Amino acid sequence: MALRRALSRALLIWPLVLAATLAAQNRSADEQGVLVAYRQMEEADRRGDGRLWFSLRDRKTLDSMDAKVKEMILKGGRARPSVQYDALAVRVRGAQAVLAGKVTDPQGGTTQYVTVLFRVEDNMWKVAREQWSDRPFDPFVLSAWLPPEVGTFLRDGAPWKGIAYATPNTRVLGKSEMPWKIQATMDESFLYVRFEANTPLLAPGAKLGPQAGKTGTTGGLPSPPPMRIKVFLSSEPPVKDPEYVVSVTDLVSTHRGFYASDKREGNYSVAYSLIVKNGAGEDIFENTIGEDAESLLLTVDGRLIDVKLPLKGLGVEDPRRDQVGMDEADSVIRLLPFKVEAYTGK
Repeated sequence: MALRRALSRALLIWPLVLAATLAAQNRSADEQGVLVAYRQMEEADRRGDGRLWFSLRDRKTLDSMDAKVKEMILKGGRARPSVQYDALAVRVRGAQAVLAGKVTDPQGGTTQYVTVLFRVEDNMWKVAREQWSDRPFDPFVLSAWLPPEVGTFLRDGAPWKGIAYATPNTRVLGKSEMPWKIQATMDESFLYVRFEANTPLLAPGAKLGPQAGKTGTTGGLPSPPPMRIKVFLSSEPPVKDPEYVVSVTDLVSTHRGFYASDKREGNYSVAYSLIVKNGAGEDIFENTIGEDAESLLLTVDGRLIDVKLPLKGLGVEDPRRDQVGMDEADSVIRLLPFKVEAYTGK
């Protein structure tokens, strides 16, 4: 009897163990596939092989490239036979992956850092986006390029009506009304920030006349105030608490194929840029939406600008214990500092 019960438990547990093992193997296989594509990037660089370079990019990247640039790459670039591509971190989720790497060229005496977004296309990992820098990227970039799954707040339909507004600083504002109201909350995945304007906003991609090219402004509302994010960690031993500044601004976007001599109406449109700075005031992430660009972290609709920032990228280790505070980063404080309350459900 005891043997029969033990066998029954084993039969129940074994499928779970097998599923977990297969999932781990699949994750490993996916990471290996990303690393193979990264090594091919290295090989194309070493050989100056334009054809291989093209074969590693996804269709959207290739379609957006200027014909003259394509021709130049196809002819082959400068070969760097001693260049070395090292992978520092790899994250895979489904058909997307992000890799942070270090690229060293001993012969040229250069060291660069690269972050690459890969997508599966035609059953192969293809480069969808890449960013290069002379210094290591902030860990926030990895989480921003490959955000986590949707959190409880969004699964519940983003019930902003239950989230309190930040309190205006009446000593500064006086009788004048601030054009923006601000809300913030967080769940297990994201910090959500909503900027609510007192008038409708220009839609991303909206056409602008030639005057926008002369002034460099969209003619819309002043940008919402930049907000400082302060993370108070509960970890032991204590570590330095992360700090970031997030801002959103509207931009005049120039269409592809535009030349300075071509001033026809319709060459300009509205774009919005999400910028994240670290505690030292350095730009670490920028994401722009407009006519041809979309974002996983920024939306503009009607009078609302919604931003969602991955908690892991902000350094939040345990959303149930770590605290997040926000205040205005401008010198003139029009909003009082506040604590971001965790969303607890409907």
